[in-house]
Amino acid sequence: MLNKIIFIAQIVSVSLIWLFVIVITLWIINLISLSIELRDMPGASVGISIVAIPIFTTLASVLTYVFVGLQKGKKKN
Repeated sequence: MLNKIIFIAQIVSVSLIWLFVIVITLWIINLISLSIELRDMPGASVGISIVAIPIFTTLASVLTYVFVGLQKGKKKN
């Protein structure tokens, strides 16, 4: 029973992480498109945001990989 609760908590955690990454990515894309639409010079925050997309994606991928690895380790035991 406890293993099932932990598994559900891990699924929820990974899902929320990916939801966060997707929402942040969409927000950054919206920020960039709004900057282009207003013919505004993209500031440092846009540059930082563009760099943040691959960082968040990488972190979410690593956490997902760890989660999958933990599940494979449980199946072997």
